[in-house]
Amino acid sequence: MSVAVTAVLRQQIASDQLFYIRAQQVFGLLSLVYWYVALIISPLGYVVGKQRLQHLAFARRAIGVVAAYFALLHAAVALWGQLGGVGELALLPSLFRWSLAGGGVALLVLIIMAATSFDKVVRYMTYKKWKWLHRLVYGSLVMVILHIWTIGTHLAYREIQLLSFGALIILFGLELVRVIKLVNARYLHMNTAEAFVLWFASWIMAVTAVFLMPYYFNNYHSRHVDHGDQGSGIHTDHE
Repeated sequence: MSVAVTAVLRQQIASDQLFYIRAQQVFGLLSLVYWYVALIISPLGYVVGKQRLQHLAFARRAIGVVAAYFALLHAAVALWGQLGGVGELALLPSLFRWSLAGGGVALLVLIIMAATSFDKVVRYMTYKKWKWLHRLVYGSLVMVILHIWTIGTHLAYREIQLLSFGALIILFGLELVRVIKLVNARYLHMNTAEAFVLWFASWIMAVTAVFLMPYYFNNYHSRHVDHGDQGSGIHTDHE
């Protein structure tokens, strides 16, 4: 797929710089899609029944490895193709440097998880330690969200923001179902109605946090590009 994407883009785009920009965007999008699928499989299976998603669950580690692969391609093309090397990072605005640093940490976490996604490694580490290591994915997801929002070109548009917002609140809602059921069974021992209220309140807090993110973290492109009738998104600069 990565070879096909590269070939198609190279055939369609004559400009080297535009080719690098489009390539890193497509690889980044593919990484996000695979990562999202890998993340949502487990909580979705918990809600609808694991047997219904057993084939996806079996492929979950492989899907995560593919997400790491495309994230690595995304970073490599952006750094050495679009920017021209590591030395160019110092010339970028501070917002870009902080955003790229967060994306770099998230990439490192993805690579570590991909490298430890094999049965022999799991047996060597023991499943409990392996599971704790792979929970770092949630912290890295927050970094990626901020990375994409702060310097992502297309997230300056309302339609993309709403699509991303919808995907995140679905993921958070499903994940909270699993978390609250586990916590309730072990510690809280609430009835069904009380557990639902806790889930709903937690979900509303998560939705609010995601919705308010544009008001606390500026998007570089929405600050420097007038999108006019195309829709500048949920948030414009409030400096």
